[in-house]
Parts: sequence; C-alpha cells; structure tokens
Amino acid sequence: MSAHPTPLRAAALGIGAAALAGLAFTAIPQTIPTASAAIAGGRGATVPFTEYEAESAATNGSVIGMDRTAGTLASEASGRKAVTLSGNGKYVEFTLTAPANAVTVHYSVPDAAGGANYTSPLAVYVNGAKNQDLTLTNKYSWYYGSYPFTNDPGQGKQHHLYDDVRAMFGSTLAQGTRVRLQLDASSVPVTVDTADFESVAAPIGQPAGSLSVTSYGADPSGAADSGQAITNAVNSASAQGKVLYIPPGTYTVNQHIIVNNVTVQGAGQWYSVLHGLGVGVYGNYAPNPSGNVKLSDFAIMGETVERNDGDQVNAIGGALGGGSVVADIWMQHTKCGLWLDGPFDGLTVRDNRILDMTADGLNLHNGISHVTVTNNFLRNLGDDGLAMWSEQNADHDNTFSFNTVELPILANNIALYGGRDNSVTDNLLSDTQTQGGGLHVANRFNAVLLAGTTTLARNTLVRTGVLDPNWQFGVGALWFDAQNGALNGTVNVSDTDLIDSSYEAIQTVEGSTVSNLNFTNVRIDGTGTFALQLQTGGSATFAGVTAAHVGASNPIYSCLGSAFTINQGAGNSGWYTSTPYCGPWPAPNYTYPGDGGTTTTPPTTTTTEPNANLAAGKPVSASGSTQVYGPGNAVDSDAASYWESANNAFPQWIQVDLGSTRTVGRMVLRLPPSSAWGARTQTLSVSGSTDGSSFSTVLGSAGYRFDPATGNSVTIPVPATSQRYLRLTFTGNTGWPAGQLSDWQVYQS
Repeated sequence: MSAHPTPLRAAALGIGAAALAGLAFTAIPQTIPTASAAIAGGRGATVPFTEYEAESAATNGSVIGMDRTAGTLASEASGRKAVTLSGNGKYVEFTLTAPANAVTVHYSVPDAAGGANYTSPLAVYVNGAKNQDLTLTNKYSWYYGSYPFTNDPGQGKQHHLYDDVRAMFGSTLAQGTRVRLQLDASSVPVTVDTADFESVAAPIGQPAGSLSVTSYGADPSGAADSGQAITNAVNSASAQGKVLYIPPGTYTVNQHIIVNNVTVQGAGQWYSVLHGLGVGVYGNYAPNPSGNVKLSDFAIMGETVERNDGDQVNAIGGALGGGSVVADIWMQHTKCGLWLDGPFDGLTVRDNRILDMTADGLNLHNGISHVTVTNNFLRNLGDDGLAMWSEQNADHDNTFSFNTVELPILANNIALYGGRDNSVTDNLLSDTQTQGGGLHVANRFNAVLLAGTTTLARNTLVRTGVLDPNWQFGVGALWFDAQNGALNGTVNVSDTDLIDSSYEAIQTVEGSTVSNLNFTNVRIDGTGTFALQLQTGGSATFAGVTAAHVGASNPIYSCLGSAFTINQGAGNSGWYTSTPYCGPWPAPNYTYPGDGGTTTTPPTTTTTEPNANLAAGKPVSASGSTQVYGPGNAVDSDAASYWESANNAFPQWIQVDLGSTRTVGRMVLRLPPSSAWGARTQTLSVSGSTDGSSFSTVLGSAGYRFDPATGNSVTIPVPATSQRYLRLTFTGNTGWPAGQLSDWQVYQS
C-alpha cells in the first residue's frame, strides 16, 4: 500500500450513487500525545476527530503523571498523563480548534467494592451552559490478576482501568467554543485522559433499491431482540443481490449474524448500532470461507466484561475473503474487534474505530493472505493491537499500513508471529503497557517460522516497550524473539522512529538465533535504558542508525561475546560500542526532552545482583525435544511453557549460555504448577564449561522431587563455581519417560 487511503469509500463498497454524499469523510489530523504533531510525519490513521489531551487543557483538577509504573492511572493514560477530578466543581475545559458536534471521552472511574458495577455522571458545559450529563461506568474496566484477566478484585493487581463514552451535542459547536467536563454530583473521582471532538455527518439515507432490516421485523428501539430478523434480512439481500440497509437505531442482537456474498450498510457509526451480549458479524469458516462481503457505516457494541478465550464474542469473526471489505465500523466492548480464521485470501479492513477490547484489536490467524488493514484507529486493547498469527499455515502478503494503535493493555501494538512476505508500514504506535513492545516480530506461539522478506518501514513508535513483570528486564520498543526456532527470514527495518522508548529501543531475545535483520535510516531518540539489548545470538546490519538521549551510560547490553555480529554501514552515530555492558539491569533513566528529564517513576523492583536470574532469555540448546516443547521454553520465564526432551531415550541434556563467565551459587528448577502435573522425581546432574566444549561436573547425579504441593519447584544450592555454560543431564523421570523443565533459573548466590 504505497498511497494514503482515499476519503471516499462508496465505490469500493458497491454502494449506490445516492449515498455518496453521506459517505464523504472529512479528515482531521489527530494530535500526538505529549509531543509535537511533527513526530507523526504523516504516519498513522487520518481520523475524523481531533484528540485533545486533558493535561494540556484548562483545569482545576490534579494532573497525574508522567508515570510508567504498570497498573496506575497515569501509566495507562495516553502520554502517561491525565487529569483527576476529585470533588464537585472540579473540571477540565477544552477549547475547540475546529468545529465539532460530538465527543468521545477516554476516562476512568474507581472500581466498586466487591467488583460491583455502578455509574457516575460527568456534566458537559458548552460556553458555561450545561449541555448534558455523560454516564460513566466501571462495568467494562478494572480487570485483575494474571492472564486471562477477570473482573474479580480478589485476583490481585489491577489492569485496564479506562473506558470510552461518546455523545453528540445536538448542534455544531464553532471553533473556539469552550467545552467543560465537570463534576457536579459525583461521589467518586473521575480521571479524564483524552477527549476526541469531531463533526459527525448527517445520517446516510437508504440507498435506492436496497432492503431494510426493519422490513424484516428488526426493532430500532432495542426493546425486542432483532437477531433473527437481521439474519433473515441478510439472507434475503444475499439471495436478491441487493444492499441491506440498517436505519438509525439501536438494535438488540445477542447472537452472530452470518454473512456471505452480501453488502450491509448502516446510516453511520454514530447512528446504526448493533448491541448485545455475544453480538457479532461472522463469515463462514474455511474450507468454504465467505466472500464478497461488504460491511460499512454502523457500530457493533458488545457486553464483554472479562476475558474468556473460549467465548466467541468478537465484533467480526470467521473468514471473510474474496474481495470483502470492512469499513467505517465502530467496534467496542467485545473480546476482539476482528478475529479472523483462515485460510482465506483477499480482504480490506479500513477506516474503523476499535476501542476497549478485552483481547486483540485485530488478529489474522492461520494462513490468511492478501489482506490490507489500513487507516484504522485502535485504543485500549486487551492484547495485541494488530496481529498476524501464522499458526499451522503461514499468513503471507498482508499489509498493516497507516494505522494508529494506542494503549494496548497487554502485549504489543503490532505483532507478527511467523509467516512470510508481510509488511508493516506508516503506522503510529504509542504507550505499550505490559508484556510487549511497540512492534514485534517473532517465532512464538507455535507459528510457522518466519520466511521470505518482512518489511517494517516508516513506522513511528512513541513510549513503547515495558518492564516485563516475569523477566524483570525491559522489552524493546522494536523486538525480535526466536523462542520456537531460528528467526532467519529477512527483516528490513527502514525510515523508522523509536521515540522515548520506555526501556531499550531494539531487542533480540530467547531461544535460537536472530539473524538477517537490516536496519536503515532508523532514528532512536530517547530510551529508558539501552539502544540495543542483545540476548540471543545472530547478526544484524545497521546503516544510517542514529541514537540520542540514551538512558544507560553504555548504549548496548550484551553478554553474548562474539555470538551476535553487528555489521556497520555508513551514517551510524550515538549507539555503537565495542565493549557492551553485561551486568545488573539498571533502572531506567529518561532524558528525552518531552519527558522533562528524569521525571518518571522507576520500576518498583529493580533487578540487581545477586537476585538477577542469569539464565532468563539467554541462548539455550538441548540434545533433543518433542513436538513444540523446545528448549527456549525453559528460559522464557513462563511457567506454563516447558521443554520436553525426546521420549524414551535417556540420557538427555539441556544447556544454557550465560553470555560470559559468571559466578553461580544456586539454581531453581520448575515444572508447570498445574494439577495435571502430578508429583515426580527427576534424576539429573549438573556440569559446566567456560568454552562450550569441555565440561566438568558441578553436581553429581541425584533425584529431585517436583511436587504440586510446593509449586513443582526445586531449589538446588550449587558449590560456588564460575561457568559460562551450564548443562543439566537427565537420566530418569518417574512421571514421564523424558526430561522436562518449564523454568530454569540461575543465580549468583
């Protein structure tokens, strides 16, 4: 996709000329949180609203942030700042820079005792006169605990603290109008993050010759369930080859609407709404996927209040190929915006808004090809914003372009898991929250290994990357993971800006080698720690790569020695050193000018020797493994994944490279702490080496008991020894005829 998407979309959707006027799209560039709009450089979605930051508006409330501590109101806000209104009369007031007749407010209200749902009013004043009350709720926010997140406060630490509410003013407000959001009657504080003001066009009228869902009994008042009526209308429109129109209204739909060879058009995202528990529009699955489906100009509003990966509660799902188009759909409060299952070929997804999901914004799963995902705006996602997951079959020849992805609460803004010949171009990504980075390319989740040429070009990443709570080290803004096998497909990264990265800018990590990376004209400006963090062997070429405001005193972290090769071309500056740092993980140091210096709270846990797990993310190998249970699973700090050796073939070994000769005093070995893993005794010995070829015994063979009652964990004191390579050799297992290990931790003392 070399050109920016055009604002008029009627022709591609097969909509009649009578509706053209209603489809006109007035693009207003969004503002970039806490940074100059010049940062975006024409990247990201062109959206029909202007996004205003609350902390930059007039207020008598309390500005919170900047903060990057996971699970805080400031950290989960756009730009890591927001305004908390506590007490009646507190307000935040925006002055419009363009006319608007509608607003979407990104906000948070506290959770209720016991996890109960409640609502709270927020008054809207226009030039001093009250216009209306917005109804805020905690129903769709405040999840707790570990993945999958639930709405049970008893599960521990909070996540996903914000939600969105939208409203129209009843008239168009002129440029210069003051719009105040004020607490008049709320007994709880309200935190305002952003306000998106826009001019919503009049409703699109019914196209000539089309059918209407109301003619088949659909109820626009929402009083009756319209699921079967809309299904009947879809089937009739498909059979007659006519457009199906959804008039203005809110239609209760508590089921999937199955579509194939049909055009469904609403009166606009703000007017035609499908709402309900389990609401979704789905195509038929492979091997007979739906084709020639055109969906446009309506909203899908779900009622998903926690994440359950077994529930099919996505806004759009199934398989939609054969020239299908999904455009101008507002998706909110479902599990995923679009979770599409292949194999299928040929789809365009554009000009959509995807907000407040409990999982991915969009995932192309299993052998999907020739899909263009462009000019979409995504915010507050529960997992990856945009993802391609090549499970079983390779996703290929797909493009993610000109999208804006803000605030993924878990995982990455954009991720590619395996596949071949895919492109990610001209996107704007910001404010990653936990267990991910801005842009991720990986052989993970049992994906078909990366092949061909992957193109990452002209993307801007702002405040992406995080402190991973399991690894206890940073995840890069741009990171590459070889957990399930060598990542050696060609990856070309060009004309990319990594701005104010929370930890390192670029990272390689886990499992096997990462090679064939080519970085050209990449600007690193602001990192909490390193410019490069190299944690697995391989190679990369750098030309025109510059770095400034690097937080760590040494710009490269690596304990790999010669195992990773840096090939330098012309034009590099500010990041290279021939003697990388290898030692305790430093607390981040933010010097990017947009942060105002070192104002960000460091992580609550700073990993320093002797408490650092020396094996986490280090190169690992084994004598053999079974199926997908590769050796990388033993050092990924994920207790649920595990290495299993070849079966019925003792002895078997697993080996880790600590990167340099280190003092070792203790190891912790774990198996998955599941009731399905009964108690067992594994017999093993420990040997070590400083060169990887000559090994000596560190601990002789002994039996170690793994018991679910104690977390399936064994701590092994090691006589003080200095080794670079450690090897565990398994000769027996009373629970399974193989060596098994989910987490191998190595400590100095």
